[in-house]
Amino acid sequence: MAECIAGLESFAEGELGRLAGVTLSPSLRIAAPSPLGGRGEQTAGEVRFGYSGSWGALLKLRTVVAVHAVIASQLVRPSLLLDDGRFRQIEAALGHIRSLHPAGAFRTVRLSAAGADSAVFSRFRGRLATATGLAETDEPGDLLLRSRRGPDGQFELLARISPRPLSTRTWRVCNLPGALNAGVASIMASLTHPAPEDVYLNLGCGSGTLLVERAALGPAQRLIGCDLDAEALACAQQNIDAAGLTSVELEGWDATALPLADASVDALTIDLPFGQLVGSHAANAELYPRLLAEAARVARPGARFVAITHQSRLFERSVSRDLWVRDEAYLPRLSTQGGTIAAGLFVLRRR
Repeated sequence: MAECIAGLESFAEGELGRLAGVTLSPSLRIAAPSPLGGRGEQTAGEVRFGYSGSWGALLKLRTVVAVHAVIASQLVRPSLLLDDGRFRQIEAALGHIRSLHPAGAFRTVRLSAAGADSAVFSRFRGRLATATGLAETDEPGDLLLRSRRGPDGQFELLARISPRPLSTRTWRVCNLPGALNAGVASIMASLTHPAPEDVYLNLGCGSGTLLVERAALGPAQRLIGCDLDAEALACAQQNIDAAGLTSVELEGWDATALPLADASVDALTIDLPFGQLVGSHAANAELYPRLLAEAARVARPGARFVAITHQSRLFERSVSRDLWVRDEAYLPRLSTQGGTIAAGLFVLRRR
């Protein structure tokens, strides 16, 4: 099962569908049973699938939050997890997951389940800790298991196949409050229809997430990020260096007054200030129209501008129909320090 951003499941399905060995059902989004998939309709933020390839290939997925293997299913009750034969199968699956990573990558084990402190789950957690040699924790664990009811109404046990979510990129050595989820950034970069001849501009680049994720999709003529915040630019430079990128241009430009020629940019992206951790609602009401007008000035005819914001209505009111065509729109639900929020992800095309 692929855990993904709710509202952006189709992108995870598309990436999985391009991977050899994956079985998807596009009409009902029902996966065939396999060690990595269950059977039944998925819930928001999930893509269930069958898989017959190397599990290591799944660790390279860029649009999903995490991949979880279904290592036990069709359990009438959780106590069946303690059955000796089934526990040996679970232990073997966990051993396979650990073999995908360097020694020492897993130090802790955590079981997430309703009633995790019950007698049955306490015994199961104890056996897990003994069998794996890992320290049991209530914090976010390296080896994460989840017990829950599956699509068939019976219990299933899932195990994340990586010690950290896949959206937690190794290049992120510097973080800023409100930084964009890397999986969402990869999706946004892909929506610009990347091409090697692109002049790509990331307005308000922050810690550089959109720049690094665009670079991961292929070469570009120029990759430019601009931000007025010197601290953000320094943070972005650290992440860009950690990603091994040498051709990204970082500039201290005002996104509403760019020192670029008219019609000189092929693709633009922005993670707009949401008016919560960054910015304010009043400031955004003035900023959005000015920024969209300046983006239109530097954009070539047909250029795509991909933007994400929590203030969707303000953004839509700010879009000049004389300058932009709205090609696509999505409503992802994003996790923030203040909880889950609904955002608007818009794809504009320059007239």
